[in-house]
Amino acid sequence: MIAHARKRAAESGSHAEFLAADAQTHDFPSSTFDMITSRFGVMFFEDPVAAFRNLNRAAQPGTQLLMFSWRDPAENPFMTAAEAGARPLLPGLPEREPNARGQFGFADAARVEHILSESGWQDVVSEKLDVECRFPLSAMDLYVSLMGPVGYAIAQGVDEATRERVIDVVRAAFMEFADGDEIVFTAACWKTAARAA
Repeated sequence: MIAHARKRAAESGSHAEFLAADAQTHDFPSSTFDMITSRFGVMFFEDPVAAFRNLNRAAQPGTQLLMFSWRDPAENPFMTAAEAGARPLLPGLPEREPNARGQFGFADAARVEHILSESGWQDVVSEKLDVECRFPLSAMDLYVSLMGPVGYAIAQGVDEATRERVIDVVRAAFMEFADGDEIVFTAACWKTAARAA
């Protein structure tokens, strides 16, 4: 992805730079960034306070942090339908733990606001954001086999018969979101903003 981004930037004449690094531990130059944004990536830090402290150190005073994360799994039934359907066929599928590192790790806005405040960010505000999402029904099998915990479990090497059964079961579970030749669902998210001191 980084190579593709670099290629596109060069073709467009952009001077953007791209770096693949762990934002929690990377030694960014101090007071460098004037904007920090993340779309659904911040929930995976091993130590969120340390990560956001590191990002704060790299930010210029007044830098805006803008990030998006998932709200509660109960508000995102599309995101949990695959696991619910596939669990009987994939007994090793991990259970989701509240506040644990992972897709729904930042579902609790009060916890996220505390993490950001503890790591030195100011004026922390979270607001609910609901986004209607659509993709072609014909892409469902690819989606199931590549995305989320079910896709990961399939990629780890289940036998072909199990893979086919999982895809059939999950496809059926997702049909409640079918609208004609599309899958339509609401992504229930948090939009969280903060400012570096």
